Amino acid sequence: MEASDTPLASFETKWIEARPEFALALRFEPESERAARSAFGCLVFEIEHAAFGIREMQPAAIKLQWWAEELARAGTGNARHPLTQALSQRFADAAVPIARWQQAILGAMAQRDPEPAADSRALLEGYSELYAPLGAIEGSLFGTDADAVAGVLSRARALRETAALSSALRDGKQPLPLDLLAAHRLARGDLAEVSRSRSLALGEWLRRLASELEASVAKPPDARALGTLRSTMAAADAKRARRAASAGDPLAELGGALARLSFADVWAAWRAARRSRR
Repeated sequence: MEASDTPLASFETKWIEARPEFALALRFEPESERAARSAFGCLVFEIEHAAFGIREMQPAAIKLQWWAEELARAGTGNARHPLTQALSQRFADAAVPIARWQQAILGAMAQRDPEPAADSRALLEGYSELYAPLGAIEGSLFGTDADAVAGVLSRARALRETAALSSALRDGKQPLPLDLLAAHRLARGDLAEVSRSRSLALGEWLRRLASELEASVAKPPDARALGTLRSTMAAADAKRARRAASAGDPLAELGGALARLSFADVWAAWRAARRSRR
């Protein structure tokens, strides 16, 4: 199934350009589920873009406020946006509480000015302010495991924020945990320059994320709990993180890897997608 074959083509195109493995994942979705799964994936991507992709605070806040209002309308059957319209029947059947959507939007706002995280647990908990409610909503809509989905989404976000390290530092954010910097005797300012210490710290961090993503899809029950889209994301991102961790300049390797699928990424994503369907 190509993005151009769907009624929501422009949204799917943006989504698949950012997450190329999802074009593969959609091929494994049952025909009856593809449109809803795709629409929800695109909706999450739009919220993520407002939380992480818009540099200026005011436009991001305006967009998130609009989404808060739209999601409240969608819950009462008055959706206006093509994505929420495509999901309106699913929303009605699942009866997702308005408070859950509000939690997601508040969690998105919290990503705009996060505090530096003391360790990896605190860093992932910060991302989970957004992804825990989104994982719960996804579970209500599609029967996936809320915690498993939130865990994969949080680690996938940690990987992407690491890839955007230069932009994050410019904007006053710290996408690496402080205990990792301390272990490698790095100050925040040291992260702006390529060095052996930075490469070692990034390699350690990326191997940790890779191991946790690999564990999330290691067994078929876990893959089924995640659903096809999230299983495919976890498998592809684990390969990307593992490969970048071994590179001389992990950041340069990771930045290029997120925008494409190598043969190893495709193979891992394909296997994860198949496991999720068994």
